[in-house]
Order: sequence, then structure tokens, then C-alpha cells
Amino acid sequence: MQGTGLPPRNLGAGYTNTDFTLTDETDMVDVWHMFVYSKGKYRGAFDQGQLIDTRERRCILGEHTLNIVDIINRRTFPDTVVQANGGSYDTHGFTVDPYLLITDPGGAGLVNIPYRCMLPQGLEGLLVASLGLSAHRDAIPLVRMQADIENGGYAAGVAAAMAAKAGVPPRNIDVQKLKAHLVEVGNLRKAVLTHGDSYPVSSEKLVAAVEKVGSDFRQTAVVFSRPSLAAPMLRDAHAAAEGERKGQYALVLAMLGDSAGLSTLLEEVNTAKAWDKGWNYRGMGQFGSALSSLDQKVVALGRTRDKRALPAILEKLELLSAEGSFSHHRAVALALEAIGDQAATRPLFDLLSKPEMTGHVHTTVEIARTRGVGGGTNAVTTRRESIRELSLARALYRCGDYQGLGEKILRAYLDDLRGHFARHAAAVLASKPGQREE
Repeated sequence: MQGTGLPPRNLGAGYTNTDFTLTDETDMVDVWHMFVYSKGKYRGAFDQGQLIDTRERRCILGEHTLNIVDIINRRTFPDTVVQANGGSYDTHGFTVDPYLLITDPGGAGLVNIPYRCMLPQGLEGLLVASLGLSAHRDAIPLVRMQADIENGGYAAGVAAAMAAKAGVPPRNIDVQKLKAHLVEVGNLRKAVLTHGDSYPVSSEKLVAAVEKVGSDFRQTAVVFSRPSLAAPMLRDAHAAAEGERKGQYALVLAMLGDSAGLSTLLEEVNTAKAWDKGWNYRGMGQFGSALSSLDQKVVALGRTRDKRALPAILEKLELLSAEGSFSHHRAVALALEAIGDQAATRPLFDLLSKPEMTGHVHTTVEIARTRGVGGGTNAVTTRRESIRELSLARALYRCGDYQGLGEKILRAYLDDLRGHFARHAAAVLASKPGQREE
């Protein structure tokens, strides 16, 4: 989730922006506890804001789900009704899409949003705009700015009026007529009127993209748009490459779940006798990758789901403690739970048993006040500690658990006042120990 805040109201202030927790605005217990404890962050303020600043919320599953690869590839659609300005990629936390585990695009230009993103699958008579439209969570930072939200709301409103006037469901309106109106009022560029779907990317473009993998983030996105077709090309390129290029191809292959470059990655990870500089969780002002170079390789090893990668990953786990960077813990957790082998349970148990690694559940407002008030309105410590604990416990549980510690931690988080933490723990516990997510 992107970071959440709740602002103070200071008389005369021209700008207020906060990010100090993760809040489920549909969970009234979570909302209540946030309003109570966050007052301690700005005791001298005139008042407290009345709207929780969630940057990411529930989304529908629409007729199309916009994703980060669509955006980086500047995909066009026949039914574009919003053109968001994109801008800097301000994620307010870490990202999860496999493409973003390899590279950071830095930002994006114009983002085309199709009408189908507003149409829920299987439901008639409903349009959903704003932060609720159908988009992958890693696409949201590039379509959530105020002007883009307003333009989306306007497009949905006009579409609803057209449907009502014609006596048809929203999905049956004349989208070309809607686009023409949006061009007329200045919300869309004229070129949209003749846009078709620019996917699938041609084989020629894919061949050219494979040649530039690793050196050009846009070309890497082209590869991720057609992974099954790109995989054999990547395998051939890896076999022919040398040095740094060979490692780049191995990394992309592994992120796509292909172990053809496993030996290359293992050599690079085993050569590193210590962790590199990691990322220690940041919400406000988070630009750039949330994984170090070594983190990326460890995650990639896990995504191959090849058990031959276990010794290298576990060797890096042995170096971790509460003082280690957040990204290193996350990388190990992601890699081990992807492989899902019982051999990882004792090392994960030992890591979680180290000082300060557990006990970060917020079950009362008093705990939230004690731990969450400090650090101001852009604090990160409580999220960092809790997500680290929850991620490692999830990995332990999905690998089969050891002495019930993974389940114990997850069950403790069922009572966390932060709704997202509690719901995530419940989702993991819905499966038995040793059942990994497919």
C-alpha cells in the first residue's frame, strides 16, 4: 500500500502533506484509532483534518486493468477517456510488479486510461472512476493526481448522462461520441480519436527490445509485455552474452520465472560476501528503486522456484538482524516463500528470534500512541518494523513453519488495529502451512 496520512489544520498554511502509516479507510476501528493517536503528532495545531489521506484504495476488477507495463510502453487504446499527466513516479513505499523489481522508470509521460477501466466485470449500470478504477496498484501513483481524478470523474459523469439519455447500460454507449466531446472541451488530445490498441507489440519490436534489455528501461518493458514470446529470445541472448550483459539477461529471465540463467545469478550472489547498501523503507518522497542490486538478484533467484538457489539465499539470510536494511529482509522473504521449501524454516525462525525482530503488533490505541506519535507526520519506523515482521512470518508459514512461530505471529496480527495488516494476516492464514501463493 502507498503511505497514508492525516493532516493537522494550521491556520494560514498553504501546503500540508502527510504520510506516516497504512490505513484501511473501510475499517472503522482502524479509522477511529488513527484519529485518536495521530493528534499527538501535532499537539499545537488549530484542528485536525477530517479526511484520511489514503493514496491507494479498493479498486474494481474492470474490463481492462491498467498496469505499469502498459504505462511505460505508452500503450494506446481505442476507448481512451482520460489522459493522465504521469510525472514523477512517487510510490510512497515499495512496488511489487516484476518489471519494477528490475528497474525504476523514474516517471512517465502521458498515460492513456481506457473507458473499460471504469466498467466492473459482471455488473451493469455502474461506473467507477477516481482511485477506484481498475488499475494495478503500481500504476496508481501515475494516475492519482488531482487533475487526473477530476478529468476521470467528468468523463464518467458524461458517460452516465449519455447512458441515461439513450436508455442503455454504460458499457453500451457510443464511446467515440464521448471521446469527441472530451476532445472538444480540452480534456483529451485530438489524436485519441484515431487511436487503436497498440498491443500486441510486433515481433520486430520485441527482437529489438531484447537486444537492449538492461540498458534501456523502456525496452525492458516491451519484453515484459510479451514474456512468453520473449523468453526463448532472452535465453539465446543470455547464452551468447558475456560479462555484465549476461547477468542482465539472467536477471530478466529469472524475474519471468525462467531458470536458464540460474548459474549466472548464483555466481554473482555467491561472489558478494556482504550485503550492499539497501533501502530502509520510505514513504514520503520515495523516488527510485526500493531494492538494491543484490536484493534484485536474491528476489530473482527465488522467482525461478529452483531449489538449487536455496543455499545462496540462506547464506545471505544469516547476515541479517534488526539493524539490516528493510529491503534485504524483504528480498529474502520474497525469495524463500516463492521457493517454498521446508529447509528455509529453521533459518527464518532463527532470524525472527533475534532481538527487536518481533513484537511490533499494534493491538491497542495506547501502543499506537507510544510507538506511532514520534517521528512527525512522515514517520516510517512503525511500518518498517511491522511489515518486516509480517513478511518474514509469512515466508516462514508458507515454507511449512517451524515450532509454530510463523502462525503465532500471523495470529497476533489478526488483532492489529491497522486494518490492512490484520486482513493480510487473515489471508495468509486461510491457507495451510507450506502452501505457497501461486
